[in-house]
Order: sequence, then structure tokens, then C-alpha cells
Amino acid sequence: MNFILPILCIFVFTGLQARAASFDENDPLIVESQLQPHSWSRGQNGQLILKLKLPTGYHVYEDQFKLNVLEPDGFKQGKINLTEVKEWFDKFSKKKRRGFENQSELRVTLEAPPQFQANHQQMKFDLTYQACTDAFCLFPVTKSLAVPIELLDPPLKSEAPLSTEDKSWNENFFSLNQFNRWLSSSWGMALLFAFIAGILTSFTPCIFPMIPITLAILGKDSEKRSRAQNFLLSVCYVNGIALTYAVLGLVAASSGNLFGASLGHPVVLALICLVFLIMSLSMYGLFEIQVPAFLRHKLGRGTKKNGYLGAFISGLLAGIVASPCVGPILVGILAFVATQKNHIFGFILLYTYACGLGLIFLLLGAFTELTRKLPRSGPWMDSVKFILGSLMLGAFYYYLNLLIPERWHDGLLGLGLVVVASIAGAFGPLKGTHVFSRLRKGVLQALLFIGFIYLSISVFDLRPLISGPYTSAENSVSNQWQPYSDELYQSALKSQKPIIIDFYADWCAACHELDRHTFSNDKVQKLTEKFILLRFDATKDSEPLKQLKAKYKIQGLPTVVFYSSSGVWQEAITLTAFEKPEKFMIRLKKILDSY
Repeated sequence: MNFILPILCIFVFTGLQARAASFDENDPLIVESQLQPHSWSRGQNGQLILKLKLPTGYHVYEDQFKLNVLEPDGFKQGKINLTEVKEWFDKFSKKKRRGFENQSELRVTLEAPPQFQANHQQMKFDLTYQACTDAFCLFPVTKSLAVPIELLDPPLKSEAPLSTEDKSWNENFFSLNQFNRWLSSSWGMALLFAFIAGILTSFTPCIFPMIPITLAILGKDSEKRSRAQNFLLSVCYVNGIALTYAVLGLVAASSGNLFGASLGHPVVLALICLVFLIMSLSMYGLFEIQVPAFLRHKLGRGTKKNGYLGAFISGLLAGIVASPCVGPILVGILAFVATQKNHIFGFILLYTYACGLGLIFLLLGAFTELTRKLPRSGPWMDSVKFILGSLMLGAFYYYLNLLIPERWHDGLLGLGLVVVASIAGAFGPLKGTHVFSRLRKGVLQALLFIGFIYLSISVFDLRPLISGPYTSAENSVSNQWQPYSDELYQSALKSQKPIIIDFYADWCAACHELDRHTFSNDKVQKLTEKFILLRFDATKDSEPLKQLKAKYKIQGLPTVVFYSSSGVWQEAITLTAFEKPEKFMIRLKKILDSY
């Protein structure tokens, strides 16, 4: 009998080793996949069933589960349903949470697409979850899984799968899938990813209107400050931009509103125009902008502190101007924040993205210290202020165009040019014989002439006869698109033609850039003749817009959605930023060449 105890100890020890080796400490969830039915026809409904097992001591939150079907293309999925769900008070979040322990069963309803694009042998999908114990929580984990599937209806020859080159649309550096993978593996990598994307976003056209206000704020009196003070002022300004940008993004992701939609409100537009106008008039020397006296008193009357505070507040306002600038990675970040409960990390992600976007303004502020090498004071300072004021005035008219009718805008633009040119000396005598003086006089008289032209266009309503290139381009593009409706959408699906749906808003600067430079391009228009073009006006929120935002996962504008001729949504090539005609034509040709 004495040999029984050692044998039992060996069995127990072996069992403990086997149990310890049966799961990964960083990925403790064990999944068994089952597809019902195994064989699928086009448009058929069924279920994906996952049997889930956790080691003792672990639990998984119900709201942390996400499932994404990767192959075959076009499968629609319903809501995730879990069994054996319990509710308990979570000491980490300090509120009641739902989830399961030990084991559960996850079921998702699936709907096959109307046309299979390839004859797949497996259904591949990603399952994202987060496991915790009473002592700690693991990072979110994305498991790549597969289950056998049989497609009864073979794909048509015209429904060939995308080539390896085509798949780059879905697997490039800034794809949402790539971002989710990096986020699951490392939060630090996700922050670096967002920062780099912010830097690239800073070179998009919708950021350009922010350059004048940056130069005006950071360049003013920069020759009187040290290099370190100029740099610190730039840091305060960029942090103001980042804070506003992050808060707006967090509100948009939490509330479901489109990112940048606040700029479409007339009150916000009027406030932005007023800020630009006041700063331009200040640059022209009409008055001096100062921090209010009670703030100066509280700050100890320190001009340095006042300057830093003013730069930070100006950055807060400039962040509103930047809010319509949306890129693919920002859509991914907003989608992540909208589906996760960890809003603190979502805020950090958005703040990091905005810091990357503001890096260009940090560099602009750093370069303003070069003015310290110029003469201390003199007439040249008046010329610099006049240029900065003119840039600010140009930004004022840029946003005024979104607020008032075009005829009124032409009149106010003409009046502004006439007043500025007159005050600056267009009617005055030529001062000196220097080349610069002659050039300045000629520029002012040219501005005066252009101002009278715009006044004439407004007074006599000549815009329909003599329209600028941008206006004529946007009007011609608008005429090509049909206003979106459910009836037109259903009719387009039955037409056996590819479809483009453009979500557009008046406040979206990148949307205007697409109209002016991309959709109006002759080569692009020749290709889009083979598509059905639908446009949804997302300027104001509405119930149909809410439904379409949920359907197409829209977080910001622009968003351009593409359908194949067989009525399959090509999610991988959805456009969420301004794109030049050459690259946009590649998207169109990929759809036309594949069908």
C-alpha cells in the first residue's frame, strides 16, 4: 500500500502540468468552431457557433467580444449572443459588468452575400476578447480562426478574387484591420501608429487654412523671445490643438455624431470667421489683442505667462478648424473608441494622433525664431504684419464661403479687397524708386482691380455667366450625382452596374477638395460614367444618416463607398480622405477590371 501514495502524487503532478500547459497565460480562451449549415448557397442564413472555455479564475466581459468575418467576402453578421452570462460588481471599473466564467457558447447569425467572389474552402474570422482575473486584466487579444465551409454556388468568372496586389487595399499600413492587430498586441505600438498617421494627415489640404493662424500667433514678436521661449510657445499652441481635437473625437465616438460635424453649425462657423477677422484686423494694426486685465492680474502680469496662455487658448480654437480633417486611421481610432468601454485610452489615442497632426505647427513655431536674426524694428515689420494679416483674412473668407450665399460672399470679398488695398496705399503716391516699392504698389493696385471685379459680379449677379474654375467644377460634379434614396439604391443594386455612394457635407473641407480636384477630373469622369453615382448630404444629422452610419461604419467625412456590379459592398476600398485623381482612378479600375 505504501507505493500507492507516490503514484497518486505523480498522477496529480502530471495532471497539474497538463492543465498548466493546456492554455496560454496571455491567451487563455480555448475556442471550438462550428458552422451551421456546413454548405451555403447565395443569400442563405445560418449561424457560427463557438464553444468557449476558460481556466478557473478567469472571466471575460461580454461587451469586449468582437467578431469579424474575413473570408469568404460579403458575409453579413448579426449581434453576438453569449450563454451562461453572469453579472457581478467589477472592482476595476467600479460598476456592474456582464460576462462568463469557465465556459460559454457564442452564436452569431450570418447571411451569405448575393454573389460569392471566390470558391473558399474555409471561413476565416477574427475573434477579439479581453480576459481578466480578480487581480489583473490581460491586453485585448485577437484570435485568427477558421472553420470548414462549402459554397454550393460556384462564383462567376467575373467574380474573380482580388489579386495579391489588390489585397493591399485591405492590408496596407493604415488599414483598420492592421490597426486592430497592432492595438491588440501592443498599446505602445498603437500610439506610435496613431502618431505617424497624424503626421501624414497634417499634409492634407484641409489643414492648410490653419497655417495662417499659426504663423500669426507664433510669429508675432518672436524676435523678442529666446529660442527656448518660442519653442515652449509652440508646444502650448500644439497642446491646445491636440486637446480640442481629442475631446471632439471622444464626443463623436461616444455619441455617434460625425467627427467634425460641429463645424457645420452656423454659430460655430460664425465664431471661427469672427476669430480670423479679429486677428487679421489686429495684424493690420487697428488694435492690439491682449489677455483680459483680470487674467493678467491673476497671472502676475507676466507677459511670458500671458503669451503661453494665449497660445494655448488659440490652439483650442485652431483645433476646431482642424476637426473636419479625417483620415483612414482616425476612422479606425473613432471606431475603436465607439466599441470599447475604455474611453481613457481612447482619449490618449486621439490626443496622440492630434499631436502628430500638430507636429508641423511645432516646426512652424520653431522656425519663427529665425526672425531674431533680422533687423530689430523698421518698415519691414509692417510688411510682415500685412502679409500675416492678409493670410488671416484669406482664412476668414474661406470659412465665410461655407456660411453665406455665394453672391454675398463675392460682394464681401470684393469689398474687403478694395478696403485693404486702399488702406495699404493703392491710391497713394509711390514711396521711393526701389524695386520692392514698385512691386508692392503693383500688387495693391491688382488687388484693388480684383476687388472691383468681385463687387461687379455680386452687384450684377454675373456668377452664372462668369464662374470661377472651382465653382464651375463643383457645379458640374454635383450635376453628375443623384441624391441618395432607398428607392434609387435598390434600383441601382438591380442594374448590374457598379455603384459609388459619396457621403458629403458642406462643412467638410476634404469633400470640397474631392469635388474640385478629383471628381471633376476628365479621366475620372470618363471612368465614373460606368458607375451609378449616388450622393448623400450629411451636412445635418437625420434618422436615415444614423442608419447609414451604422451600416457603413462611418465615423467622419469624406466617406466614399463602392459596390461591385453584383451588388457586393467593397468595404476594403472605402475612401475616407482626400485622394488625388491618379490614385482614385486605381480604385475605379480595380472594380471595373474585376467584374
